[in-house]
This record gives sequence, C-alpha cells and structure tokens, in this order.
Amino acid sequence: MKHRIVFIRVLVISALLLFAVPHNECSAQRNATKKAERELFGKTGKSKPIKESRPKGAAGKAMKEQERKEALRKKEDEKLLKDLRKQHYERQSEETKMRMENNSRNTEEGYRVKRQKQRKEQTKPELNKPEQPKPEKQKAKTRTKDPKKQPELKQQKSKAKSKMKDPRKQPKLKQHKIKKY
Repeated sequence: MKHRIVFIRVLVISALLLFAVPHNECSAQRNATKKAERELFGKTGKSKPIKESRPKGAAGKAMKEQERKEALRKKEDEKLLKDLRKQHYERQSEETKMRMENNSRNTEEGYRVKRQKQRKEQTKPELNKPEQPKPEKQKAKTRTKDPKKQPELKQQKSKAKSKMKDPRKQPKLKQHKIKKY
C-alpha cells in the first residue's frame, strides 16, 4: 500500500514538472544558433536579414562621402569614354565609318548566335554516348604512294610473314618439375 502511494506521488510530481515547468535552453546557446543560421541562410523564420552596418559618427560620414565621390568619378569616366569614342568615330572617313559599323554588326550577330547556341545546349543536354576510340585494327591504314618507300614496306611485310608460324607446327614447351622442400 505504501509503495503504491509513493509511486502515485512520484508520478504526479513528475507530471507536474513535465507540463507546468517549461524546458528552457541556455539563452547564449539559442542566440549562437540563431546567429549562425542568419549568417548561413540570411533571413530565418521571424528574424530579419543582417544589414551591413557602417560605423557611426565621423567615420561613417567619411565612408559615405568616399562612396559618393567614387560613384561620381566612375560616372565621369564613363561619360569621357563615351565622348572619346564619339570623337574618334567622327574623325574617320566615310569608308572607315561603314567598315566600323559592319564590323560592330557582325560581332554583335556572332555573339547573338553564340548565346543562342549556349542556351540550346543548356536546355537540351546530349544523351548520346561519346564516341570511343577505335582499336588499331579498325583504324584506316595510311598508304604511302612514295615509290622509294614501297619496296621497304614490301620487305617489312615479307619479314613479318616469315616470322609468323602455324601454332600447330611449333614445338611444345618443356615443363620442368618443381621440387618441393
């Protein structure tokens, strides 16, 4: 009876602990995992993606000013290059201008064809098996028509034929007995 009452009390206390008291993780561990997830996958669940923050104060202002100046410089450089190209084109004779236009059209057309070809290759992969190299017997033999080399080839062929013998006419190999120790 006493064992039964003790068992019921332990069961009730464990049930209360299980449902009433929530299981808490260490907050440092939880924050570390969230930070790692944000770095790997960007936005996770309810969290917002991490922004690259600038330093505040004078350093931040200086960086912002520097970026603005770089953007202006880049814009001016592009404008100058465009003007230089335009001036260069205007200086050319009519024949040269026509040739330059034709060249630009041809290169643009070539690039367009190349891009279309690449798109087709990406969308339709080749399912054919690659061609394997053929053995030497099936390869086409090169024939020389040089009259100086023809007698040499005939001599080589006749030597090769003389060396070949019928396997039935060859003498049998002697087998030696191996002594066991």
